[in-house]
Amino acid sequence: MGVAAFYRWLVRKYPKVQSRVVEEQPVVLNGIDIPVDATKPNPNGTEFDNLYLDMNAIVHPCCHPQFKAAPATEEDMMLELFSCLDRVFNMIRPRKLVYMALDGVAPRAKMNQQRSRRFRAAQEAEEKAKEQAEASEEVFRATGERPEIPEKPWDSNCITPGTPFMELLAKSLRYYVAHKLNTDPAWRTVKVLLSDSNVPGEGEHKIMAFIRRQRMMPSHDPNTKHVIYGLDADLIMLSLATHEPHFRILREDVAWADTLSRPCGTCGKKGHFTRECKGPNSETPSVDMGTQPFVFAHMDILREYLGHELKPEKPLPFPFDLERAVDDWVFLCFFVGNDFLPHLPSLEIREGAIEKLVGFWKEELPAAGGYITHDGAVDLFRIQPIMDKIGGLEEETFRERKRKEDARERQAQRNHKNSPSANNKAAADQMAAVVAANARRAREDEEKAKRRNFEAADKLRAKLANMSARSEAAEDDEVVESGLVGASGSPEKRTATEHDDDETDAMQVDDAEMAEPPAKQPKLEIEDSDDKKFETSGIAAGDAGDGDSEIAGESSETPAPEETVVSDNVKFHETGYKERYYQLKFGISADDRKAVGKIVEHYVRGLCWVLQYYYQGCGSWGWYYPYYYAPLASDFCDLDMINADLELGEPLRPFEQLMGVLPAASRKHLPEPFGELMTSADSPIIDFYPTDFSLDMDGKKFLWQAVILLPFIDQQRLLSAVQAVYPQLTPEENARNDRSPELLLVSAANPLYESLCDLYAGSSSDAISEAAPVPLNPRFSGRMSGTVSRDPAHVPHTACESPLRSVGREDIEDDRSIGVVYHHPQPEINHTAVLLPGVRLPRRALTARDIELVRSGETARPPSRWSRNDNNRDFGHFYRQQGNDVSADRGYGPRRYDDRGNANPAYNRHYSRGRGGGGRPPPSRGSYRGSSGHRASHQSERYHPFSKRPSHPPDVAAAGRGARGGHRGGHRGGHRGGGDHWTASSSHSSNNGSHRSGGGYRGGYRGRGGY
Repeated sequence: MGVAAFYRWLVRKYPKVQSRVVEEQPVVLNGIDIPVDATKPNPNGTEFDNLYLDMNAIVHPCCHPQFKAAPATEEDMMLELFSCLDRVFNMIRPRKLVYMALDGVAPRAKMNQQRSRRFRAAQEAEEKAKEQAEASEEVFRATGERPEIPEKPWDSNCITPGTPFMELLAKSLRYYVAHKLNTDPAWRTVKVLLSDSNVPGEGEHKIMAFIRRQRMMPSHDPNTKHVIYGLDADLIMLSLATHEPHFRILREDVAWADTLSRPCGTCGKKGHFTRECKGPNSETPSVDMGTQPFVFAHMDILREYLGHELKPEKPLPFPFDLERAVDDWVFLCFFVGNDFLPHLPSLEIREGAIEKLVGFWKEELPAAGGYITHDGAVDLFRIQPIMDKIGGLEEETFRERKRKEDARERQAQRNHKNSPSANNKAAADQMAAVVAANARRAREDEEKAKRRNFEAADKLRAKLANMSARSEAAEDDEVVESGLVGASGSPEKRTATEHDDDETDAMQVDDAEMAEPPAKQPKLEIEDSDDKKFETSGIAAGDAGDGDSEIAGESSETPAPEETVVSDNVKFHETGYKERYYQLKFGISADDRKAVGKIVEHYVRGLCWVLQYYYQGCGSWGWYYPYYYAPLASDFCDLDMINADLELGEPLRPFEQLMGVLPAASRKHLPEPFGELMTSADSPIIDFYPTDFSLDMDGKKFLWQAVILLPFIDQQRLLSAVQAVYPQLTPEENARNDRSPELLLVSAANPLYESLCDLYAGSSSDAISEAAPVPLNPRFSGRMSGTVSRDPAHVPHTACESPLRSVGREDIEDDRSIGVVYHHPQPEINHTAVLLPGVRLPRRALTARDIELVRSGETARPPSRWSRNDNNRDFGHFYRQQGNDVSADRGYGPRRYDDRGNANPAYNRHYSRGRGGGGRPPPSRGSYRGSSGHRASHQSERYHPFSKRPSHPPDVAAAGRGARGGHRGGHRGGHRGGGDHWTASSSHSSNNGSHRSGGGYRGGYRGRGGY
């Protein structure tokens, strides 16, 4: 889902949600590869039942990885995909089910986003091709030789339903599953469901539809342990919406990928850490991309956090229901971004938008008389007071945003001016002047001129190569948040940092998790007192893909052209912004309440559509939001008068979707008659495929932020045009355009095998015919419900043909697996968003400290796992979550009430450096509040320099100075790594106290000392 930085925000606010996956690695013994034995118990301590794979999140990084050469052919891509699937399976070791879901035809609401990004990718590719041609011409003029222009990169737009590539992918996955069922003992009793791209629906939504239907069947096990692999931010919401407590999300480690996606601070290359660099002219080995760690996101722990955060402090006139509260939280998160609606201008996740929404929800819940959602339906009357409060803060939000932007700009200029990069640039300028002088003196020397020409040619050839590399990166269509899957390696393509100014102009560089990528901006370097540099780079690569990840659209490294003046015509921070906004973005007057109300009506109807999509499935295949921009929050009035009912309709066919989302430059993926509709001047829909279109950069700094102003597709015109060319399709092309069923595949050792074989026994009985699917027996199916029928394309006990013979994968001569068509159960009632009877909730994971943190609204910043000394030299362990009235500078240790260590070592290492560590009771208010108003570390009042006692013993005067330094260091150290506690032994020694005095201020500044 298109929620920038949502996952990072989540794990920062709720740190125990994430844990590292324990992964067993294959070994090499005497030159022989010994694979992982996945039949053994899972090293993570939990045996999982079902593994769900959002396949598009695996396919994209396998086909066009960032840190290694892309596979040479599409067949090689399939082999890379197989390796990735092996790795994920060996990590999870599911015992009952593997569900592989490829993206099929999406709802119309999603197609608008897909169309915009694919057209922008084609436009960028064309621009780069022109640059390459111009560079080639320069080389020719300089040397008389015309260099070879690199081949056009592989077009990832083919990863869309209906293309020949997707047909190859479906056949390859069918072959892979058959191979594993025949050869791998860990797959012997596993059922495999394969939903290819000819099954309508987005991959993750097909998976959730399966889970919802199973939950409504009496045979379902409420304690099923689920794991879903995917990179989309909306998997968080979708997983919560199932109300299955035993649910984890598997994904790559964001922190690892962030580090590898940034270039080295010394040589500028990617693939290794700065500390490992051997210099700009030497070859530094790249980090082994296959070792990228994976993490779990635990939905049971997130539910536990939300249970404490969402419960209002004041008593409710009705029982508090966590399940309903979680559903409301999911709905509120839609306001900060999703794949189907533009976000409201005044709500940004980096500005505490979710915290504000939750705070208003808690305030209004008692008076509302109930929750705002129920099983995927929205009570618009109850949401109105929350929107009234958001609208009331609109002007203040815009002014505060402008103030912070100005402060960040000033700080960035100061940092750049004082950075080593700026000094290096000055030296480079001086060197350039010397070179230019030498060149002038040697201008008449023919041999030297010729050498200069060849040198120029080499540079231009290098420029061509770099263009090719950027073009290949820009082809990335599925922008994944952390990028690498399996052995291929492709960390995420977002970068850089946003400076988070809260109360002062003195910016502190925020880490990349909440970053707004300053693409191609000079690298900012801030030195701590140990001369270690915090480097934040504005490098990102790749085109935004389907928007399926939380960072979709935030990955282009291309800034606005330097000659382009980035405008801010709306000027939200100035009076009259509402009139300017509606006039410039919608072409209407803000005083035209009917027109504004229509926009709000469409937007609110969209919010209702999204919630239903997440909880019950697609409520309308044809609905979409018909504007480029969202209304202002202050205009959300009379919401209860809006009718949100929509017509279900039918999904488009694959070729119809391709015609709606692909630019003419990608027409090769369609049959020729369809391609002519994109290019022929006589085409009735030629206006759907502009080669030149506008990008709205108003108020934007980077191209990834631009609003792409493409004409919306008129669906009826499109369907009428394609109907005329359907008769020209070949049988093979018609097969690519048809809808296909899902397949259930099992091995000969599976308990279901014999009953599935009966479907092919040749009987003419209606009970086993294709027209009468046979119910699965829960006794043999692992309590999975549904019906099955023959697969016309499958003949048991025959050879399974390989689509990959060209890369050495031969046919499976005696395929002992069996495949049938699977039909989902059809419950008589809609899915109910409740815990099921008989469920056993997981053990609670949060301590009293964790609960206090989340209730206070403060967030513990996780440690930097990749620093050399693992000392977490970050700029803020604890910082204020906007929207909560709490101190910005309070730090908490993990042992405030007892001496138990936290299960997460990061807590023990770092979180005890604030107030209340060491197992002592919390101090009185006066003992830790200094004259500056900042909260200091835990300290006995007897020796506190700011206590009300009139004097201190002489032998601790120096210790008092150390405490004062610790107070200052506690504040700075709390932001830069935390200050150590001042122990009792040091407090009674003047020498030690003097030592702590120096260590208090300097150490506090460095994030090492303190009380």
